[in-house]
Amino acid sequence: MYKKDYALLLMLDEERNMTKAAEKLFISQPNLTYKLRQIETFFNTEIFIRDRSGLIPTPEGELIIKMAKENLRNIETTLDEIQLMEKSIRGTIKLGVASTFGQYILPTILKEFQSIYPEVNFEIITGLSSKIFKHFTAGDVHIAILRGEHVWEEEQYLLVSEPINIVSKTKIDLVELPNHPGIEYEMDSYLKGIVEAWWKDIFTKPSKISMSVHSLETAKEMARVGLGYTILPGICLMNEKELTIQNLYDSNHQLVKRDTWAYCRKKTLHFPPVREFLEYLKEHTSDLTFDYTNTF
Repeated sequence: MYKKDYALLLMLDEERNMTKAAEKLFISQPNLTYKLRQIETFFNTEIFIRDRSGLIPTPEGELIIKMAKENLRNIETTLDEIQLMEKSIRGTIKLGVASTFGQYILPTILKEFQSIYPEVNFEIITGLSSKIFKHFTAGDVHIAILRGEHVWEEEQYLLVSEPINIVSKTKIDLVELPNHPGIEYEMDSYLKGIVEAWWKDIFTKPSKISMSVHSLETAKEMARVGLGYTILPGICLMNEKELTIQNLYDSNHQLVKRDTWAYCRKKTLHFPPVREFLEYLKEHTSDLTFDYTNTF
């Protein structure tokens, strides 16, 4: 078996759907079916069975998939070590990134970094910090960029402390906030904990949630047309010109903030591209500012 065969099995196991897996592998479904049959012939056993819900690994398939994951990781570790021996700033850096950081901050940093080191490539996973941290501890990524502090005994660096804000079409008297319609969205557990603690610190009445949406961006657009207020991190408001943005302060008049950290392993820093990128990341997030022209 080759590296691409291992990757094929892992994609099938992740998607549990031939069509979706074929799309992500950029091959046709018949070609994917043919390659799977070749692998099954190699092992002389069926790896997946199909039912109405999609693909299900057989017991033998589970064992083969586990082997594929371990072998692929060993291959990638060997490639990393070879690149380390060459002492050059080239190769592939694997990042696990909290969604909003990946959307609002990371693209510019990557563009500037690759203009300096064009032989460095990136593989990026985005999502909630809890999900990304699992990928990181499993060894799937070199650097994890996460919200909040996680239990980790090796390298970690504070990148950004951003304010949390009430966002609305027009200014709201925050004393009256519990009487205004709120728009909630799917927050990561860290941000949700900050907001809930702030609310309990300031108000005795519960919030008046009038609308629930899936994404932060949808909540922002609902607030833009005047459907209510929402509570957003500063990272997604740095270029905002239309909305009214009011910082949160606790009962001691301290600005409420959310922290973003970078995590990595000590041995990973011996890989020149990772070490160089981490230093670049730290340098280019240290000067981020959150000055809103329409903040009250």
